[in-house]
Amino acid sequence: MIPRRNLLTFSASSLPESDPGVERKGIRVNGVVQGVGFRPFVYRLASEENLSGFIGNDTDGVTIELEGPTPRIQAFLARLTSDTPPLARIDSVVTSDLAPTGQTGFSIVASEVLGRVSTGIPADAATCADCLRELLDPADRRYRYPFLNCTNCGPRYTITRRIPYDRPQTSMAKFPMCPACQAEYDDPLNRRFHAQPNACWRCGPRVWLETADGAAIESSDPVSETIECLLRGEIMAIKGIGGFHLSVDATSEEAVTRLRQRKHRYGKPLAIMVRDLAAARTLCDLAPEEETLLQTPARPIVLAHARKHNCIAPSVAPGIPWLGIFLPYAPLQHLLFADPRVKALVMTSANLSEEPIAIDNSEARTRLASIADAFLMHDREILQRCDDSVAALVDSKPQIIRRARGFVPLAVPLPIEAPPLLAVGGHLKNVLALARGKFAYQSQHIGDLENATSLQFFEECLHHLMHTFEIEPQTVVHDLHPGYLSTGWAKQWAGDRGLRLIAVQHHHAHIAACMAEHALSGPVIGLSLDGTGYGTDGRIWGGEVLICRLAGPDPASFERFAHLDYVPMPGGEAAIREPWRMAFGHLIAAGFPVEQARELVGATEQESRVMARMIERQINAPMTSSLGRLFDAAAAVILNRRKVDYEAQAAIELEGCAVDIPDELCPPGHDQIELLDGDWSQREASTISVAPLWRAIVADLVEGVTRPEIAARFHAAIAGALIQAASRAHSATGIRQIVLSGGCMQNRRLASLLRSGLEAQGLEVFQQARISPGDGGLSYGQAAVAAAILYSEATAEHIRGLNE
Repeated sequence: MIPRRNLLTFSASSLPESDPGVERKGIRVNGVVQGVGFRPFVYRLASEENLSGFIGNDTDGVTIELEGPTPRIQAFLARLTSDTPPLARIDSVVTSDLAPTGQTGFSIVASEVLGRVSTGIPADAATCADCLRELLDPADRRYRYPFLNCTNCGPRYTITRRIPYDRPQTSMAKFPMCPACQAEYDDPLNRRFHAQPNACWRCGPRVWLETADGAAIESSDPVSETIECLLRGEIMAIKGIGGFHLSVDATSEEAVTRLRQRKHRYGKPLAIMVRDLAAARTLCDLAPEEETLLQTPARPIVLAHARKHNCIAPSVAPGIPWLGIFLPYAPLQHLLFADPRVKALVMTSANLSEEPIAIDNSEARTRLASIADAFLMHDREILQRCDDSVAALVDSKPQIIRRARGFVPLAVPLPIEAPPLLAVGGHLKNVLALARGKFAYQSQHIGDLENATSLQFFEECLHHLMHTFEIEPQTVVHDLHPGYLSTGWAKQWAGDRGLRLIAVQHHHAHIAACMAEHALSGPVIGLSLDGTGYGTDGRIWGGEVLICRLAGPDPASFERFAHLDYVPMPGGEAAIREPWRMAFGHLIAAGFPVEQARELVGATEQESRVMARMIERQINAPMTSSLGRLFDAAAAVILNRRKVDYEAQAAIELEGCAVDIPDELCPPGHDQIELLDGDWSQREASTISVAPLWRAIVADLVEGVTRPEIAARFHAAIAGALIQAASRAHSATGIRQIVLSGGCMQNRRLASLLRSGLEAQGLEVFQQARISPGDGGLSYGQAAVAAAILYSEATAEHIRGLNE
């Protein structure tokens, strides 16, 4: 261990000067430095600089001791941070002075378990170029081996039980290496030195085929037989890195339709995988930033604008102009596309709708037998189920939509030191987070907490992260909504352990997540825009202009400067599934007669009578200020979208309808929306009335304005009203920093209009990139608020102690 004396934190650009001479340094490196080729990198670096010493892994990161001339040690330290391996991430480097020992040579020592864990497990990484060449080289001993990897690529998090990240701690422990693989593993100059999943045909995992009823399918080449099945239109369950995929030929309308029917996924878009970037370009109009996203080691699904008249079956992404497209990231997937007949494959999570992805062979046989025609299995155990990540270019910048494979469990910095805590997130698109010190560790995407299976997955993720990072929470943070399953679970779990509970309001957490990502202490003006969140007044919020902070004596507080005016949701949650109900509520609130509202939403007389009675008597018609519900209502009237098959479908289709209308033809304007000023001196919030907007929409429909143009005008009006509200908040408070968050910030058009309009007002705008602006980012925001509260309390207690 490095002695805790004379510690010095340095950067590569400001190294200490000293006279030449022999010295010995202890070096502690923290970050993602295990399982990413860091030790062989340091070995080569030390050898090139002719330095002696050693390097080893432990639960705190990497320990290095170096001995040699001072200039060479300084050169080593500079190169340590400038030439880091591609998958490594250095968070800190600390040095200490040691007495020279006269040691000769440099070695790599065995890992140690020392104290609590503070290093990171690397995320799973896509097959690197070197391994791909070997995979397709008939002369290579790993030719067509579905599990080849090296220190620069392959599975990591999904096969790891705990750290230090060494083979005995992974699901590769049961595969002893053959002499050839062992020689590579032991050679510091080899690309596979200490590559924990290292294997080959002789010693590693294998693949095989099964029928839906579990009978073996005899085949000398299971991958080639899988290709034939796919080309015949069959549905294949294919075991991958983080779970099984259900796969069909994406160019076959018949196959895609059959998959939808069996999976009970009737409208939600399906992701497609293609051979390479050239193939992706034939299907989508890709911006350079989207091409970069597609090729990152995380290999996320990228939502990109589809080319017209492409070869993809229409039912892959019905009703929208985008495709979710991604590239192969595992050798097995590359082998599927080695056959030129395979153009594009649907690769969707292997589950029934809303269930967690299947990972275990026996689990897959049970859960997928009614969906898949056959299974491509393997015997490398998946220890953590992990869906594919999803990203998009929003306002010309990459944004994570779903943070999972390739990004988890990479630590996310917190701007405030946090004691050990657990943030449980929300109800939809759930992601939990553990935090300690300067970092939060978000789980992979868990999904909607609608059933016992999802809750079990939630608990699996929690226990794995607690076990891996050895974090025992002292505080549990949850959403303010009393009816969320996550809230009830948090109260029960904390109560059983005598832990403190902190509740954080939903939209406050959204803004805090963006603030924490950008290390903003506040105060900021936050536009928190989404579909549903429980407000402090017991109503459903979602169109909020907030004043938030993460510093000061009361960081838990926030102020509501303005919000969309409340309108009724006839039928409660039914209005989410049936947007015509939401439209009816908006039209009645805007002063339209019942009969005209009925005609505009396509309701029957019986339906309109029931809705009107609900609204009048305030029975099962909760009030909401949600922007997401306003988008739903607009889609119901403009696009005749009466029902939805998946969350946000109506809003996504409305955005898609306007995609070909340039922003400059419909710039932001607020003449169609009325901002009713509150008395800010009394902290009375202003309200944003959309009644004039509804009158404008109806007038456009009557005049025969095209639906795409009406949709574009709707976006512009909403953006204009929010820009006006933020500008007034700036005038009232002097705050210039504007934070945009919430699920509506995944709307490309709205995000672009807001950012450009706010910047035109001279305001500084912040949006999320590493953390989802949707509910997947809530737990990170909850953790940031809780850390600020606990820090403020500890500071106040310290000051009281000084004054006593």
